[in-house]
Amino acid sequence: MQTKETDRINARVQHDVKVRAQIELEKNGLTISEYLRIVLTSVANNGLPEHFAQPKQEVIDSVMEMTDAMANNKSLSGGTSKEEFERSLRE
Repeated sequence: MQTKETDRINARVQHDVKVRAQIELEKNGLTISEYLRIVLTSVANNGLPEHFAQPKQEVIDSVMEMTDAMANNKSLSGGTSKEEFERSLRE
């Protein structure tokens, strides 16, 4: 019988993230190792999903607004300093 070679993968995550993920996975009868094997096999066979790590449209719109303002030497509606932007976010 031929066995496939396996490798060990180590990853560090915050303890609370591990515990919460473990709870969710157990609800579906999976361990963290099983889930990681599924995900890595999928990426190896199919690549990353088409929109993986693509920012939300809100982020894209904000970056475009900032770029346009800088290109046209205009102020953004939230202010011109870090403090003004933080204040506008709280309002």
